[in-house]
Amino acid sequence: MNATLVQIQNASRLPSGGISETSVNAVLAFIEGAEVKNEVEAALAIQMACIHAVTMAVLSRAGGAHGGDRHVAIMAAAASKLARAYAIQVETLRRLRAGGSQYMRIEHIHIEPNAQAVIGNIESRGKVHE
Repeated sequence: MNATLVQIQNASRLPSGGISETSVNAVLAFIEGAEVKNEVEAALAIQMACIHAVTMAVLSRAGGAHGGDRHVAIMAAAASKLARAYAIQVETLRRLRAGGSQYMRIEHIHIEPNAQAVIGNIESRGKVHE
């Protein structure tokens, strides 16, 4: 638990080196809101919350435009990578909670002897038949 709190504090550091109490509280609220079911989900929720906090910090630094165009471009690229990592984590959590199962529904099949079957959507005369 102590290691996790240190990680959360590190993700909530201000440019001046201090720790943003608001950011720490936001990260903790995010983790609580994730309603984790086990340790793996908890670890993922912590990562997601920290990535989100860092992304917002990077975006706020990019928005300040301090350091010129090069600085803004570097911050924007970093924010983009962080946002992509967050999206992957959201998808990972969704798959983890779904149990990795897939769903397939077969509605109606008739195959006559010596017939050929096609699986998928078939287009004819501008209409899609399933």
